[in-house]
Amino acid sequence: MVERCCRTLSLLLIGLGALQPLSLRAEEDIFELQLEQLEQVIVLARKRAEDIQEVPLSISAFTSKDLLQMGVSDLVDLAPFVANFEIDTPNNLRNSAIAIRGIGSSGTNPGIEPSVGVFVDGVYLPSSAQALGELSDVATVEILRGPQGTLYGRNTPVGALNITTRRPDREFATLLRIGAGDYDLYTASGYVGGSVSDTSAARLAFWARDRDGYERNRLNGHRVDDNRDYGARLRWAVDPSDTVAIDAIVFAQHIQRTCCVAEQRDVHGPFGIASPGFLDAQIALGYPFINFNDHDHKVDADDEGDDTTDFWGASLQAEWDLEGGATLTSITSYQDWRNEVVISATALPQPVFISDQRQDNTVWSEELRIASAPQTMEYLAGLYLYRQDTSYNQGNVIGAGANRVFPPGVCGGVAPCVLVPGDSGGTDFDQKTSSIAAFGSATWNLTGLWDSTAGLRLSYDEKSAYIDQFNSPTASDAYNFAQPAAFIGHEQRDESNVTWSLSSRYQFTPSAMGFVTIATGYKSGGYNARRQPVGAAYEFDPEKSITYETGLKSTWLDQHLLINATLFHTKLDDFQEAALDPLTGAGFIVTNAGERRVRGVEIDSTVLPFRHLEIIGSVGYMDAEYSSYENGQCPLDRVPNGALPGTCDFSGDTPPKSPEWKWHLGAQWTQAAGQFEFTARTDYAWTDRQDMSPSLDEGTRVRSYGLLNARVGVGTSDGEWHVAAYVKNATDETYYLESATQPLNGLVSGGGESGAGGYVGWYGPPRTWGIELSWQPSAGGRSKGPE
Repeated sequence: MVERCCRTLSLLLIGLGALQPLSLRAEEDIFELQLEQLEQVIVLARKRAEDIQEVPLSISAFTSKDLLQMGVSDLVDLAPFVANFEIDTPNNLRNSAIAIRGIGSSGTNPGIEPSVGVFVDGVYLPSSAQALGELSDVATVEILRGPQGTLYGRNTPVGALNITTRRPDREFATLLRIGAGDYDLYTASGYVGGSVSDTSAARLAFWARDRDGYERNRLNGHRVDDNRDYGARLRWAVDPSDTVAIDAIVFAQHIQRTCCVAEQRDVHGPFGIASPGFLDAQIALGYPFINFNDHDHKVDADDEGDDTTDFWGASLQAEWDLEGGATLTSITSYQDWRNEVVISATALPQPVFISDQRQDNTVWSEELRIASAPQTMEYLAGLYLYRQDTSYNQGNVIGAGANRVFPPGVCGGVAPCVLVPGDSGGTDFDQKTSSIAAFGSATWNLTGLWDSTAGLRLSYDEKSAYIDQFNSPTASDAYNFAQPAAFIGHEQRDESNVTWSLSSRYQFTPSAMGFVTIATGYKSGGYNARRQPVGAAYEFDPEKSITYETGLKSTWLDQHLLINATLFHTKLDDFQEAALDPLTGAGFIVTNAGERRVRGVEIDSTVLPFRHLEIIGSVGYMDAEYSSYENGQCPLDRVPNGALPGTCDFSGDTPPKSPEWKWHLGAQWTQAAGQFEFTARTDYAWTDRQDMSPSLDEGTRVRSYGLLNARVGVGTSDGEWHVAAYVKNATDETYYLESATQPLNGLVSGGGESGAGGYVGWYGPPRTWGIELSWQPSAGGRSKGPE
């Protein structure tokens, strides 16, 4: 496949001489779109405002207009439509992870750092979950593939997500958007802003979203997996002179979810949970198993989950234009993120295990950088200071439904042993991270058509941790076996690292640019925050990567056709992999597993076949494998053959969450009729099948699926109001966003002295529909529609 992509790219390069010059036009509103030529998209990927067609890296960018046209309200909505970009959303918000090219933070361990750096208005967010709220009043969402550490304050070993909100204008502006839909969906969002004084302007954005759950709980009839999200952001911009710009940003957000109850999958399949022994044990316990249909959006669970997140922060950004054209930028930020959750653990009707968990992140950071004006040699240099305090506390209690019988000898005696309701224990984990980094890049404009860039990053990280895994003094022998206690105490580690990047781009014609990039990435080591089996290491080492890219960015046919294509190859050394505790299925253990590589292609295209129609498409292909992984956690259907006893050699296998193909095709129609504008939009996104578990269990594989969305709208030509109706997942496709082996199966009887088998999955949303009304009174008379 990669060879075919190379031939295709070569053919495109051969035809570059026939391309027409690039003609850029200013960004227009959605209701003024004439579709005569492709619009310019400005991004801040390299800390400068640039046309996306001039940036020598694989990047997908979405403006606020794009998000509105697609009906996207958050990043989870957006992910299916972006090549080689995934968001995992398992059993609670804290455990969410963002992946680029199949690589993201593995597992749900608070001690592991994200592989994809998330930045909002230049501020790094240490947890992917902190970015998963409403996308309200944003200017752009940029997905940058490949290491970005020589441009960004915090390390970004495989890519970055860069979100920029709107800066307030002096002119008064206001927008109110309300919506309603099935599953008792109600939404409200908007902003109000304008001049505060002769030198300043402010803008207040707000959002609220409330809906019932997509699943029905057979046990009590409740709707589960619901969501409530509301918040606000105040941005105050001060321009005291022509050379100084200051922005102060304050925000707060609250998310409340009954999340997320899993479905029992393929219960009669190989190693499915519904074995005769399990079914008999359930009847004897008084909770007969009845949840045999894994496609009906009905679950059967005692533990419904209670997931609450509060997040607030503030940043102060200042820019000074210096003599000679250079710009000095300072970004000072503070953030406080708290997640409290009662885990929905087993997806079974009996009370097996109650787990209260809380994680707090408090972060302070300072970034100071200087960027030169465009010249023969351009430079960007920065200094970054970072401090993060993370605490993770967990309290566990065994319920009356934990009916596992452990065989003789396991608990230290000659008789079988059982868990006792009320057995309890917990975890206290505190980690402090201090980091300092110097980074920079220099670009040499060798000719008017050719330039090359070199980047370097020097970083030093220091981490200290306190770890205490404790059990109640009255805990049973069975509990002490299943949940072994360990007091680790205080630990400290420090490490330094150098990463670099080299890139070169050539402007073949005014409308076509080719580039080649090599970049290294780095993710620091740390400590496991979860309870470990006896003998497991609590500390893991850094992960390193190197990425090679070559690509083409081009427009054709007098700017009626855009084709951007990138070939890539990434290699990870000592990648940080996580797997469920093989004894109980509770908690993820992080280890350095070996080597992993992924190669493939990303293609983005837009075509304007005639005036009113725009067609957008993207495709991503990944060929991923474990180059060397000799001690993986064995799946249920595999005989151990690994380097360590009880492990499996996964060398040559495809890693989880690496779909081979992913593509999207969308079409937007815009038509004027008198004083009105009519729009129609349809999008289809397809994702290939993929394994979801680090142990590569066939039972956790999810099949390929396609999502069809449609949206129609009408509004006034001056943009004062607009109404739209939409349907998402129009074909009512049943699919899973995540899947795993049965959690806590070591605590549930599968008959006799064996534990339960089985697999669970977390549903994607079913078919939903709704309407939205936008009102923008400040647009009247200015020919400017809703943003």
